Amino acid sequence: MTMHFVLAGDKGSIDFSALEGKHILIGRGTFSAREATRYLTLFGLEGRVRIADAAINSGPEAIKNEQIDGFVTASAYPSPSVLEAASSLPISLVSLTDEQIEQTGASRQTIPGGTYPGINNDVHTTSLPVIAYTTTAMDEETAYKLTKTFWEHHETLAEDAPWWSSISPEMLENMADTLHPGALRYYQEAGSEIADAVR
Repeated sequence: MTMHFVLAGDKGSIDFSALEGKHILIGRGTFSAREATRYLTLFGLEGRVRIADAAINSGPEAIKNEQIDGFVTASAYPSPSVLEAASSLPISLVSLTDEQIEQTGASRQTIPGGTYPGINNDVHTTSLPVIAYTTTAMDEETAYKLTKTFWEHHETLAEDAPWWSSISPEMLENMADTLHPGALRYYQEAGSEIADAVR
């Protein structure tokens, strides 16, 4: 779940400070709303951004109709709501500094340049890893087959839903636990580099 801070305008990737004085929709009761509120406080913009009181799914329509200056959403990229907004008007995305990412304590995420129209440079942001977990009761062969099947169908999934393409084995470093032995066997056979912390 990748954090996207979207502003109207054709500046491409912008600093977090660009949110100051803007009218931003962050949604209600969502992960993105909680993170956006936390980041505004962390980076000194609490009270300096006007928060729109609306559901997050109204973001693309509201920015198009100039009811807001921007919105925040958390989803895999390319995000359908960001693409919807970008199809109607030029957009910019906030790119965080290394120091800001470290301050958040969240996982680093890079949205490659070219993912969205008009955003040609990489955008550095944060994400909440979404990982499939199992218990130790699952046998090794089942875990191996599940992992292998996912990666064998990864490209097909991405054809149907583009955000699957943003998932890579390198993201395993964001895990808070260790890989199931069956999954580890698959990644070793596939030649993936696996951090010692998740082995």
